[in-house]
Amino acid sequence: MAGTYTEGQSQELSGVYSLVKATSSQGPSAEIGVAAFPFTANWGPINQLLPYASAKDFNDTYNADGTAFTANKVYDLAYADATYKPNTLLGYRLAVASAAKGTAILAVASGTAWTLETLYHSDRAFTAVVKAGVAVGTTRVEIVEAGVVLWGDESDTVAGLAAKLAASPVVRVKVQGTNLPSNTAGVVFADGNNGAAPTVTEYIAFLTEVETDGTANAVALDGATDESILTVLETWVKRVRGEGLYLEAYRGGVAGWDTDLTLPNAKSVSINYRGIVNVGNGCDGYTSADMAIFAAAFSCSRPLNTSVTDQVTPFTAVNSKTQLTRANRILAKQKGTLLFITKGGKVVIDEGVNTLSAVTGDEKLEMRKMRVSRTIDYVNRATESFGDEYKKTKSNTTAARQAFAATIEDEFFRGLVRDEIIQPSYSYKEDPDYHSDKASKNPKIDEAFFYSEYWPTDSMEKIYQKFGVKF
Repeated sequence: MAGTYTEGQSQELSGVYSLVKATSSQGPSAEIGVAAFPFTANWGPINQLLPYASAKDFNDTYNADGTAFTANKVYDLAYADATYKPNTLLGYRLAVASAAKGTAILAVASGTAWTLETLYHSDRAFTAVVKAGVAVGTTRVEIVEAGVVLWGDESDTVAGLAAKLAASPVVRVKVQGTNLPSNTAGVVFADGNNGAAPTVTEYIAFLTEVETDGTANAVALDGATDESILTVLETWVKRVRGEGLYLEAYRGGVAGWDTDLTLPNAKSVSINYRGIVNVGNGCDGYTSADMAIFAAAFSCSRPLNTSVTDQVTPFTAVNSKTQLTRANRILAKQKGTLLFITKGGKVVIDEGVNTLSAVTGDEKLEMRKMRVSRTIDYVNRATESFGDEYKKTKSNTTAARQAFAATIEDEFFRGLVRDEIIQPSYSYKEDPDYHSDKASKNPKIDEAFFYSEYWPTDSMEKIYQKFGVKF
């Protein structure tokens, strides 16, 4: 990724820079379906952005299902739809500096006692039980939680027992005892702390990891409603998009938004940015801030030739219907607020819009459509990625520039037309203002300029019928 540029500006770093201008009327590619979420949990690695290919992988790592931590929201909402869910979920367990691993001391007959610690920073109520093993002369250690044996193994030597504890999925040996531990009905792990009290600092660290990784298409927080945290998200996404990380940020608000749509509408208007989607209401008891998790995962995982408008969701009811009149729905669309509504007994996404409502500069109001905006982002990301590879082995000659342009047209844009992502009319050529006999501008020796035009395809969302009724 490199970022955007303004005409007349020269960039310092090597890269491919894009200028998106609204105009009147398989080589390059980029991955979709990569969503990043922070969350709190009582298990799993802390303060690391890690990829997960399935709900099971995520749940197994963070013990998310059914817990009171926000990992449960991410688990339930990011994977709520059976079809449109992240191809890759980038998970980040938030933990403050006070996070600590729990420890248990196992006594020995003589010498140094054993100290076990939990694998992760956690206050889970583990108990270590020591008893005679099944084999003669062995000692067995079991880790129990709420009466369930999570792990157990035995050995007749100190080294053997230490090796088996080191391979367990729940604990590690912090201090190896001189002898095998003495039998005990149970030693409770103590002094653990899950660190699940994130502040702005932890969320900033998460966003920095997402930026450094550079693969996410969408990011949402874990139901956060603190505007100081959400403002950090908004400021960050505007910066990184300008630097070439073409992702969308999804956010929502407090429970009160369900019964007063003037609140989310005012927030959408104040944001007014096509890279941010503001969810205005909640479903099934989830707040709009929670539903941003679902919206991010659902939208970024859909093919580029589909829209989220009118798409059926797995939810059963919106939290409040009173505000969802036709007039209010129209106003929400105009203000740039995404709503969930009930249609035909099902909960659907009303209009797939981002917060762009008042265009400036090179923008057009059509860019507020999420499908159109995703197409623009995909074209930028894919062509920049391809250009970064292409320029590594090419000199800046006319032939090389023309070959690059031909590849973009023939192997990239043609595929987008086939998939109905853009219209058949498109072009990608050397920019004649810089590279032609009549060039009006002088590029530097290492600069290559191109000009492209394409027309995104939108969905058939509005159908108008005229009937002539005869008698």
